[in-house]
Amino acid sequence: MVQIHPPLPSEMIKEDIEAFLKPIIEDSGCELWGLDFSSAKGKGQILRIYIDAIQGVDITDCERVSREIDYHFQFEEIFADFGSFEVSSPGLDRTLFNKDQYKNFVGDVVSLSLFSKVNDLRKFKGILLEVLESEISVKTEGDVVLLKFSNIEKCKLDLDDQIKKRKI
Repeated sequence: MVQIHPPLPSEMIKEDIEAFLKPIIEDSGCELWGLDFSSAKGKGQILRIYIDAIQGVDITDCERVSREIDYHFQFEEIFADFGSFEVSSPGLDRTLFNKDQYKNFVGDVVSLSLFSKVNDLRKFKGILLEVLESEISVKTEGDVVLLKFSNIEKCKLDLDDQIKKRKI
């Protein structure tokens, strides 16, 4: 008898892929910043792999890591649902993927999208004030808002704020 299982939640898939990729990326002198899944018309599901390093990363680093991952991507079952992958720098307006990354950017301006509304809003922009066990506090124009990690769909650093900080 064939059993059909529901698809795994994306967080579980991300954790498995992160655990698989982390040593490969570290052996290349970089660190795994985060993963993102998306779909492109005619290309199927795309796995985006963001890498970083203390000195920053450039196109050469991305190419080197991409070559290392390519062999595994072709033959490992963990990548079977993806049509392709990309390796990229997280950029100045980087997405924050985990609690440690949030902690490193306390005091910076962030833009957030939520899964469900808080105070009748799904999008917020403000200063990241504090990172707590299960939530963050953000100072918006009108108020300080507590947002649960489980409700954050995406959090990115504000590009204008990051550019200003680089000029100082």
